[in-house]
Amino acid sequence: MSVPRVPLAGVQKKGPLPAERIVSSFKQLAASSADLNSSVAELCENISPLDDALAKLKLGVSAWHKIAGNQSEDGSFWSREIGYTQVGKRWGIALKRASGHEYAETYDEDVCLFSDAPRWMQIESVGKIPDLFDELIKRTEDTTKKIRAKTIEARDLAAAINEAISTLSPQ
Repeated sequence: MSVPRVPLAGVQKKGPLPAERIVSSFKQLAASSADLNSSVAELCENISPLDDALAKLKLGVSAWHKIAGNQSEDGSFWSREIGYTQVGKRWGIALKRASGHEYAETYDEDVCLFSDAPRWMQIESVGKIPDLFDELIKRTEDTTKKIRAKTIEARDLAAAINEAISTLSPQ
């Protein structure tokens, strides 16, 4: 569809009209978008085996690694992190944006699985996955120590209640 040119009194324009430019740009954007979507799908397909491998470990432990962030002298802060956590009912590699103020009750956090994250965050985070695995190792080892200590405590409580039950007279 051709858009008619309406000459302005005494003004000669060079080049395509804005309507022609937008049609051309939209067609180019549609082609670029298809390439972008294909590239993102391929990236996510290559993250999926990492999620699958971690799921097989049944960790049930969250860990986060900071990608970028800042805290100002007035207490305001922002951060971006890559992590392994449960989002909804699904465990997986996730990305988080947080901002707020340390001294006020303002805090904003957005957590989403890798495949649902903004593309710029996906790009930024891929190189930090080995650091995330290091954080997961630390968190898993620390959680194991805590569980072992609590198991001893639970064992003592169970023994105490069993002893109390055995001293009760039958009714």
